[in-house]
Amino acid sequence: MQNLVNHIFEDTFVGYWLWDASSNLNSCNPTLLNLLAYPPEATLNASEVFWYDYLSASDLFAFQNAFEELSQTIEPRNISFKWRLKLPNQEVRYVRAGFRNLLNDFSVEAVVGSFIDITEETLQLLGAQREEKLYQHTSQLGKSGAWEFDLSKNWFYFNHPALKILHQPSARVDWEGLKGIFAQTDDFLSFERNVKALSPSYSTFTLEFEANKSLGTGRWFRIIAELKSATISSTKVFGIIQDITDFKLFDERLNVIFERSTDAHLVFDENGIIDCNAAAVQMLGCDDKATLLRYHPAHFSPDFQPDGITSFEKSKKMDALARQNGYHRFEWLHKRLDGTTFLAEVTLNPIRLNQKDALLVVWHDITERKKAEAKLANTQLLLAETQVLTHSASWVLDLSTYTNTYSSAACEIFEIENVSSFPKINPLDWIDESAKAHYQQVLEQAIQTEEEFEIELLINLQNGKKKVIRKIGKPTISESGKVDKIIGAILDITQERKDQEAILIKQEQFASFITNTPAAIAIFDTKLNYIAYSQHWIDSLLIKEQDLVGKNHYEVLPYIPQKWKEINDLCLKGEIHHSESDSFTRTDGKQEWIRWDVRPWYMDAGEIGGIIICIDVITDQIEAQNTLILAKEEAEQAAVAKTQFLSTMSHEIRTPMNAVIGITHLLMQNAREDQAEYLKILKFSAENLLVLINDILDFNKIEAGKITFEEVDFNLKDLLLNIRAALLQKAIDKGIQLKLLMEDDLPEAVKGDSVRIGQILTNLVSNAVKFTDYGRVTISASILKKDADSTTITFEVKDTGIGIPQDKWDSIFDSFTQASSETTRKYGGTGLGLTITKRLLELQGSKIQLESAPGEGSTFYFDLRLKNSSFQFKKRTEPDMTNQKHPSLKGLKLLIADDNRINIIVAQQFFKRWDIESDVAENGVLAVQMVQQSDYDMVLMDLQMPEMDGYEATKSIRALSNDRFAQIPIIALTASAMLDIKDKAFSVGMNDYISKPFNPDDLYRKIALYKKENTQEV
Repeated sequence: MQNLVNHIFEDTFVGYWLWDASSNLNSCNPTLLNLLAYPPEATLNASEVFWYDYLSASDLFAFQNAFEELSQTIEPRNISFKWRLKLPNQEVRYVRAGFRNLLNDFSVEAVVGSFIDITEETLQLLGAQREEKLYQHTSQLGKSGAWEFDLSKNWFYFNHPALKILHQPSARVDWEGLKGIFAQTDDFLSFERNVKALSPSYSTFTLEFEANKSLGTGRWFRIIAELKSATISSTKVFGIIQDITDFKLFDERLNVIFERSTDAHLVFDENGIIDCNAAAVQMLGCDDKATLLRYHPAHFSPDFQPDGITSFEKSKKMDALARQNGYHRFEWLHKRLDGTTFLAEVTLNPIRLNQKDALLVVWHDITERKKAEAKLANTQLLLAETQVLTHSASWVLDLSTYTNTYSSAACEIFEIENVSSFPKINPLDWIDESAKAHYQQVLEQAIQTEEEFEIELLINLQNGKKKVIRKIGKPTISESGKVDKIIGAILDITQERKDQEAILIKQEQFASFITNTPAAIAIFDTKLNYIAYSQHWIDSLLIKEQDLVGKNHYEVLPYIPQKWKEINDLCLKGEIHHSESDSFTRTDGKQEWIRWDVRPWYMDAGEIGGIIICIDVITDQIEAQNTLILAKEEAEQAAVAKTQFLSTMSHEIRTPMNAVIGITHLLMQNAREDQAEYLKILKFSAENLLVLINDILDFNKIEAGKITFEEVDFNLKDLLLNIRAALLQKAIDKGIQLKLLMEDDLPEAVKGDSVRIGQILTNLVSNAVKFTDYGRVTISASILKKDADSTTITFEVKDTGIGIPQDKWDSIFDSFTQASSETTRKYGGTGLGLTITKRLLELQGSKIQLESAPGEGSTFYFDLRLKNSSFQFKKRTEPDMTNQKHPSLKGLKLLIADDNRINIIVAQQFFKRWDIESDVAENGVLAVQMVQQSDYDMVLMDLQMPEMDGYEATKSIRALSNDRFAQIPIIALTASAMLDIKDKAFSVGMNDYISKPFNPDDLYRKIALYKKENTQEV
């Protein structure tokens, strides 16, 4: 048994230590000595515990306390430790030590200890702990965490860093819980599909997605997943999740810098251009980035650079310098795709991209800068040349050295060879003794006040000559706040002074002549001082002084109005002003009327020397003119009364005419055969009477000068189509064709007076239809000339009618004149249509032209300049009423506002035929009330009604709060042909107008048009 104990004690891998209480000696087995690297040749002292020195102070203290307890306690005790031992050879070992006391009956017999070497497993544990700490730190720095997914349980597990990133309270979540971290459902579904699709052949994927706003605004994550096991049954997916918000922001900023830069950014490698920004695409004139990347960089350079070196050779040199120095900047001539060139400042930066050498290239277009530099150089050259031509130069006085420096132009003034030979001496040394003191005083005052100055000086040149110069100076302020320099200009005025002296001589000679001139005339210098004047001037203006030479005009006549002073100033600048009549009050209180003229007079060199004023008293003529003006005003009042009379008569005549023509139309629709011919005669006579009334009114307005022309946007093509549509039925009735030819590029939108243009063309087309019994009438419009502001259009009306003899070409445009009396008897008319057409064109700066021959037809044409317009018109289509019955307008409800019972009866008869429901308001007040009570599709509004007229009624309807009242079409019914009445109708908010008597087709067309527009809007 003892041998077995000895064997275990000696041969075991456990180190044992024994303390014998009776002898107070300790002993150990060889394993412990080996474990503690105790030298085998060393002598072991049994009275000392040799391994105490291997413990740290804290471990030793703990063991001594434990040993005391074990050695003194008469009860079994077991105490264990985990120690880090530092051996004599500086090696560190980790041991697990256990101690127990051995007892006899009444005392501790011994204390036994066991030591097991745990160095290897401890180092592994410490390494794992270090790796865990490193991972935690790395995760924190990289903003990343780990996760795994157990396919069998459908659970996701997150480590602590991942939980911190995702703000998740639980480390385990299911699919529904995971969905909450995604901002977009599509991103979550993509992640789910990829996870479930993982297999040995598809073992990893990466996904970037935007995080839910609950995790923070604008956060982005990247998930990397990898399948680790080989079979689906034991599969677990491991991955990391990383916060890439900063990367995204960095990419976004980098993209902004690259893409939003106004400079071209490109990346070159050995094969060509591999990337560029939008500025490069625009700078090189490419359609898109893909187009640019198809070209080699050499394509965007001309064959030679401005210095004569080929672009190929020079580009290699520039690239080499960039790679040698790490950076290179230079100017380069580039070529766009269209062949045009531009100069750019190029910056080359060598970079490494995808393990390859590349160049980051920046092009800054310096075309404008080069132009500015050239312009500055030209300006400087021009300044130098201007100074030479004007005998002027610039100068600088340095107050620290009190020396002058001059520009090169001063050489001519001072008659020296060059500026370098100009002595930099005290500026006073050049000035004549008579002017030195005054100049010194001016300089000192300028330095004190910091104000500009101007002075004329007599100077002495080195060659003995004398000159007169005008010197202008301006002090400059240094950073210390003191005047350090004076800069300015000098001007050689020697010749100017000689010229002034010559002028004075001429003035004396001229003054004698002016004095005796039998007209009120005076000559002044540039400061309005008298040079000469006539005696008649003094007499006309009642000037008491007789000697005015040298005296100021405004001091002699202090009552001169300010407006005359301003005119004098303008004339001193070269303008000429005159007035046929002006008044002033003389010193005796009488008001005089004068005709005056003010103009500049010039010296020999063309410079303005002053002004000449001539006056002529016209008081008697003005009094006579006032008498004529009074008579003219009375005549104008009579003309106004005449116009008012014509407007009233127009209304009074056209109102019954409406009944005659309207009822005639009604009767013709159901007339017996024996009545139809009489009704046609009645209709023709009524319409001719209406044309006669209209022509007389227009002719009267033209003769009275009351015609005004609008300048509004209108659709030219629609105007021509409407004119043809309006006259097409007449042409069909006569069995002839009415054609309209328009050039394809004829503009739709132009500016002008569409009413007057329509009147002109209607007159010409109506005449052509009237005088053509077979064949055709052709309306054509073509562009003669077009520029940025206007388009000149040639309008032509050609017929195959009776024609006009050449000797009658002029007379047909006279008032009340036709080609022959037979024409008047056969075709009727007043002879005013062409007169009105001719005058309307002349008032617009155009002229009617004619080509015609008897029996061959006529061609009337004219050119009219219209301003261009960018207005966009809606597509408007009007129903074609030619050769067809009027389609039913059933469902349409109108309000007729008219106080004339006959007009109402006529209109309602037509409405019945067209299936239109209508109500009647006998005045404007009722119209406003009824519009609010019923939902009408449109309103036909008479302009003249009792209680409230059509104008006020329309304004009241438009002012109602509901949008329906702002949109409802209101068509004016007017028996007046005066244009101002129509203008007023539009100004109060009416959509259109129709003149009474109305043509049923015209009335139907208007109603159908606005019914269709209103339906489209709804």
